[in-house]
Amino acid sequence: MCNRYGYQHPYNRLVAEFSHIGPVRWAGAEPNAAREHIRPTDRAPIIRPADPERPAEGLELLELRWGLIPWFHRKSEREWKPLTTNARSESVATTASYKSAFARRRCLAPATHFFEWTANPEGPRARKLMWRFTVPDQEVFAFAGLWDRAQTPEGPLESFTLMTTAPGADCEPYHNRQPVILDRGDWAAWLDLTADVAPLLKAGPAGRISVEAA
Repeated sequence: MCNRYGYQHPYNRLVAEFSHIGPVRWAGAEPNAAREHIRPTDRAPIIRPADPERPAEGLELLELRWGLIPWFHRKSEREWKPLTTNARSESVATTASYKSAFARRRCLAPATHFFEWTANPEGPRARKLMWRFTVPDQEVFAFAGLWDRAQTPEGPLESFTLMTTAPGADCEPYHNRQPVILDRGDWAAWLDLTADVAPLLKAGPAGRISVEAA
């Protein structure tokens, strides 16, 4: 489970970070500043193919709502109640809210860190402990994500979710799930709708993720 993360650099850095996959289009929209805390329903940067049917057309960087609202939702954003910030990798291909996006609309969600909480040993009424996770060998990393577009009464609404998986050794002491963090060399494969992405939806080796008290 990941319900808060952040990205510490100006957005224009992402144009360079992801350019090895293909040219990245970016309109230069604000905010172009550090985002220490990105919370559910916030707008956050994602990278996706400019045209999923024509990968050679390159990528686009834009902000979408975090918390996927699926294509079949026809009511207002406010009327969407499920918490859809995370999609379980084990069931994503069959879950109604995600299966279409998993098959057709994958994206990368850039980040520099994410957070989890654990119980405080001082007792149940004490404030939970907050932990900050980073990937030392990838200062800017990417979560595996999905995006979708719903036609609401207010107009089209695009949103995204992060893939999660069983925790690896680094995250297991803190939570029973963890976000899927892709190796840099797997970014293009995740966006390739013809690729077998099942091997990517797993935790990495021990020692890949660092953690400190937040």
